[in-house]
Amino acid sequence: MAFQRAHDSHHDEDIWTELTANNNGFTDALRSKDFGHLRNDFTNLFHGPLLFGMGHTDIFLTERSPYNPQYFSLRCRDSILALSEALGLKPLTSNQQTSFDDYLKATNGDLEEFVEKIEKYLGFSVTAPAVGRPPVAEIGRFRVSPDSVRHAYVMHRVKELGFKPSSSILEIGGGFGNVARYAYLEGFRNYTIVDIPYVTAIQAAFLSATVGASNVAVFGEEIDAALTIHPSTQKELLSKPLDLAINMDSLPEINTDEALDYLALVRSKAKFFLSINQEAQKTHRGKIKQNSVPELIEIAGGFKRLHRHPYWMEQGYAEELYEVTGNV
Repeated sequence: MAFQRAHDSHHDEDIWTELTANNNGFTDALRSKDFGHLRNDFTNLFHGPLLFGMGHTDIFLTERSPYNPQYFSLRCRDSILALSEALGLKPLTSNQQTSFDDYLKATNGDLEEFVEKIEKYLGFSVTAPAVGRPPVAEIGRFRVSPDSVRHAYVMHRVKELGFKPSSSILEIGGGFGNVARYAYLEGFRNYTIVDIPYVTAIQAAFLSATVGASNVAVFGEEIDAALTIHPSTQKELLSKPLDLAINMDSLPEINTDEALDYLALVRSKAKFFLSINQEAQKTHRGKIKQNSVPELIEIAGGFKRLHRHPYWMEQGYAEELYEVTGNV
């Protein structure tokens, strides 16, 4: 198995060190090839701890949710409205140009027409794949999750920036694989994810179930596939040149040394770097301080920022595009 061919990382503790430890039952099952355990974990992927930090799971529909009971449905609504505005399918609402009642009406109306417009514009469905029993909201005939909507923006944006389906793309920290799934739906056929070993196993299962196993290659497989999944512990073996590296919602949450290792990899292989991240620099459990990508870039050197603006799909996030200059 690909997981067994990857070795453990020895970097300092970070949030993902904690999450890996919390999922030791899953990693033990991977090591021992306990397929019954693994089958149950994948069948109930969104109903356990495996996707903490990577997606919207059933915890947001229970009393364990850190937010109020309306969070999940509001998050779905916000994602649909945000993507509609990002794609130019819904005019931006200005509270200076409308009455308060009209402003509320613009954000609280029926969403089914916007999902229809989004799917027509993109050319594929944003319904959440029926893999792992994802929690969904019913919007008319559509069944969506916040992730199934918000992740659809990323590769659309990559195409807007001028990258082609033939472009060689690396995603650093791929979540459960949903951005890569949308890359495949957008026609990209040279896409690699690099992530910590146990997460690569999740990505392999999710992507095999949603785009077909023949389109997915894992570490150690010598096959030509549209999507390749590579463990972070072997990232020095990534050899092909890259047109673009993407990091979404993860560099701030890993320790500084590992984050700088990733930026060194990007600097040595890629022409451009797209960052979509928050900058709160929160201290986790009183000891693990999160990073800021602009500060990491300044330390790393070799990058020129081409643009920076608020991220359409997430309040408090910045979208930045850097050109890799290679000068350190």
